[in-house]
Amino acid sequence: MTRQQVQDRGVLARWRWAVPAFSTVVLYAVAYVTCWAAFGIKIIESRVPYDLGLNLLLAFLVFSVSRRVWPFLLLQFLYFTVFYVGSALKIAMLGRPIMPEDVHNLAALIEILGAVGWLAIALPLAALACLFVFNLKFRARPAQAGWALLIALPLGAASDPSPLSSSFDRLFGNTPWDQRENFIWRGGALHFAQESLRTLAARRPIPTEEEVRTAVRRRAAASGGMDPLVPLGRRRNVHIILEESFWDPTILSKAGYSADPIDPRFRALWKQSNHTQALSPAFGGQTANAEFEVLCGLPVSQIAVKFEFSLLNDVPCLPRILSELGYRTVASHPNVAGFWNRYVAYGHLGFETFWAQDEMDMSDRNGPFLADRSLHRQISEKLQATGDGRPVFNYIVTIDGHWMYDAGKARPPVLTSTSKVKEVGDYANLLHYKSREMMDAIEAIQRDDPDALIVVFGDHLPMLGRKFAGYVESGLLPDNFGAFTRDQYDVAAATPLLVVDGRNGPMDLGRIPMYRLPGIILRLLGEERQTIFDLVQVPASVIPRPLPDVMLTYQASAPQELCKDKTDSASCAEAAAWLSDALLLDHDLFAGDQHALKFLGHAPPARDGLHARFHVN
Repeated sequence: MTRQQVQDRGVLARWRWAVPAFSTVVLYAVAYVTCWAAFGIKIIESRVPYDLGLNLLLAFLVFSVSRRVWPFLLLQFLYFTVFYVGSALKIAMLGRPIMPEDVHNLAALIEILGAVGWLAIALPLAALACLFVFNLKFRARPAQAGWALLIALPLGAASDPSPLSSSFDRLFGNTPWDQRENFIWRGGALHFAQESLRTLAARRPIPTEEEVRTAVRRRAAASGGMDPLVPLGRRRNVHIILEESFWDPTILSKAGYSADPIDPRFRALWKQSNHTQALSPAFGGQTANAEFEVLCGLPVSQIAVKFEFSLLNDVPCLPRILSELGYRTVASHPNVAGFWNRYVAYGHLGFETFWAQDEMDMSDRNGPFLADRSLHRQISEKLQATGDGRPVFNYIVTIDGHWMYDAGKARPPVLTSTSKVKEVGDYANLLHYKSREMMDAIEAIQRDDPDALIVVFGDHLPMLGRKFAGYVESGLLPDNFGAFTRDQYDVAAATPLLVVDGRNGPMDLGRIPMYRLPGIILRLLGEERQTIFDLVQVPASVIPRPLPDVMLTYQASAPQELCKDKTDSASCAEAAAWLSDALLLDHDLFAGDQHALKFLGHAPPARDGLHARFHVN
């Protein structure tokens, strides 16, 4: 090779390093404009240099270990599409950008969206991984330096993330109850890095026996002591029906419905209960978090789905307790068994049988989902065919009513709406059929078993358009969580709840957090012993409703209070202390050594017990 050739090659090599700088600036600008123009998400200009600088650092590091330019450019394009445009889209639909904990929900989200999920999420993520892996180089000196930094930086941050996380919060701010605001004040790269550090800093060690003992004593003292429970009923069949996205849309002032979407039979029963409501930990999704509270009696305070992580032990939740009392425990849900990790989670919670999609005739559909009429009929037939004389705990999670509110040909629209948001009318027409098929099932249970305990509730409010459009149109909610008032958080958490105490009829339970339901159910079945639900009794003076990044508190003599920090008031401090202890006991029970069971006089469930017998049939 001649000297000139060597010089030319050196010039080309130096110019090659201009590629990541130029491509990062161009793609960042395109992503910035796309987020602003398409979704109204505009990153604050003063923060752009920091966010762009972090992207440039990442680009140079990845470029240093890349063999070819074109895969690197495609990798960058996909990266900006996912972490900027994808976050803007997620904000528009769900109010929050892409977060580190979304990794727990990823498989479920892809499944929910079907073909769109595979094309818009799974394929880009797979392409990101493949482009990165197959374009790597290792031997060149720049690559070795790049690898050293790519490995050292995350490992160093992960080893002690708290100081770095606190520094980022001081520099760039943190508004935990408004992740949309965090995103626009940070940008995609900075936001994801900052929240990843926070997630790492929040990791908790397995609680010790002394920590658990202290938390149990603290909770007993704060609640006035663990008094003997007064049984309110006796053993009988129990039917819990979680109704997907079940809510009363007539409070939307601009909906202009031609008729009430909800079956008048439900209206009559609900009125007898004085319109009792359940307070859910979820909004517009994360059904399994509502399930966890209703089955296990402990609060959920994050977006990540509890079934998907840190649920490692067999725990005496409601299904296992009822099984020990001689019940046959059956869960049914017309989706794939592994969705939201239900197959594994239901086994840990104590269900004996799980009937999933593969065990059902899926021909009667609304859009892609099995209609409630068919679901209830099939479950009734299965219970009768497989009965063994034991009382039954029949737990049903419906899927009819799930967004996008597609209706089958057998259920044509019967209502009109003056709303400009398409989902408002679609949801009402679907609810028209759903509520009637739900009431047919309730009446069938009452006819065949008038003493049965029946619990029916909505898991969360429905999704009604981008940026909560259906709610915004009626002035019920603003278009982002950061603007929610105390009353609006309250509205966003409340769904209809119906507890029918056999021949005694509907109960007036007021407005009750979902985590309190399993304790009430056991009392209605005549159970007197203390359970894990009693370890986290609410404080004597306040009832907390934890939500992602905020807390509502309820008191008998005062309106609900919104807590964004434990220092907001005395009741907020009390609720925050309760939540801290509840999460510690949760960690001990579901991922730790289960010391908490000792304070109930229980031994941990045998590893070869109910969970080993759990099956899909």
